[in-house]
Amino acid sequence: MPLRNKANDYLIDRKLQRTKSYTGIKGVSEQDAAVQDSQGPIADRSREHLGPTDLGIMHFRKLVMDAARALQNGEAPPHVAHQDRYTVRSGACVTSKSKDLTAVMIERFGDPAGFVGGPGQNAAAE
Repeated sequence: MPLRNKANDYLIDRKLQRTKSYTGIKGVSEQDAAVQDSQGPIADRSREHLGPTDLGIMHFRKLVMDAARALQNGEAPPHVAHQDRYTVRSGACVTSKSKDLTAVMIERFGDPAGFVGGPGQNAAAE
């Protein structure tokens, strides 16, 4: 259990909130948790007006709903058969401008494409 959590109101520092931080909560993870916890129960999104920039949200919701329907019908979601597609991770790296992207990816992730447990895994060691 994190020190800052819902039970203790994430130890909101009201002075910090008035002077420096909009949330008054120390720590990015704790701020994320507070936002997620404050959303409450599942919301009715049927009257929501999504625009073109919300395309990712629309695709994700469709993916989740299709997977839920498949489970209701006793079928494994199709994504289970393609777990290798989820072996790419994001990350940040501050490096010299002289390094090309492939070198940076190998240095940071051990693979030229950022794969984890997939094609070319641990290319840096090869």
